[in-house]
Amino acid sequence: MKQIILIDAYAQIYRSFFALRGLSNQQGEPVNALYGMARFLLGLDEHLGSDYGAAVFDKGKCKRRIRILPQYKAQRPPMPDALRAQVEPIRVWMQAFGWPLLEQEGLEADDIIGCIASQSEELPLGILSYDKDLAQLVNARVSLLQPGKNNSWLRQGVQEVQEKFGVRPEQIVDYLALLGDASDNIPGVPGVGPKTAAKLLGQFGSIEKLLANLEEAGGARLQENLEQSVELLQRNRELVRLELDCLPNWQGAESIRRSAPDWPKIRELALEQGFKSLLPGIERKLGDSDPRQPDLF
Repeated sequence: MKQIILIDAYAQIYRSFFALRGLSNQQGEPVNALYGMARFLLGLDEHLGSDYGAAVFDKGKCKRRIRILPQYKAQRPPMPDALRAQVEPIRVWMQAFGWPLLEQEGLEADDIIGCIASQSEELPLGILSYDKDLAQLVNARVSLLQPGKNNSWLRQGVQEVQEKFGVRPEQIVDYLALLGDASDNIPGVPGVGPKTAAKLLGQFGSIEKLLANLEEAGGARLQENLEQSVELLQRNRELVRLELDCLPNWQGAESIRRSAPDWPKIRELALEQGFKSLLPGIERKLGDSDPRQPDLF
């Protein structure tokens, strides 16, 4: 299908890791994240085809954001060893399914996704992620994708973003600057929650216009908090804003054209790990069956 699908890789990997506990292979190695991602990749192949796409990984710390806020994401615990051991096998599975892997030292996946979204103007683009920062990219061509019922995928376009957050996609940076983001260790304006942030941006349109008309912004306490948060808001906007020019050597969609899944390789990987429940779907793709399957879970 003539579209680009971008996977926020670690978001999906962590989701699989915490959703499936206590799963190990015959060697006693943890495979919960690997199994979850294998199912995820099979579902994508079956129900969300694309000619172009990539799995996008964070790599290293974002130096620009650390300079702005040294404690940026500092509260996050290190990756669990049980998950770290599964990352490389997951990458092998992704490549077997024909997904190019994208990463660049010092860049977050969100920035790479933002750069591709802003520079791929000819094709519809779907982003598989739960990260609210990426809502700033949504427009008539770019949407967020999340799994729905019965193997469907729910697209969040401009209308859905506005319904969810109460602001337009182009206001998401200001919205998150007001709120802050606890998951990234970014403090917001005291006393400003989601409803207040949406109301202020609905009334004024932007942070600049809000700060220029503080006397109209609710009660005295809110006005005082906003007045004392001018520098915080400017800083937060820079933290939330995605880098849209971080891939100077970007060669366009053809550089992430997907290859066909290598089904013999995928079957081999499934047998290796003992993923019995995945074999029928893989065998259907292969068009044959192997009666010599070991005793698998």
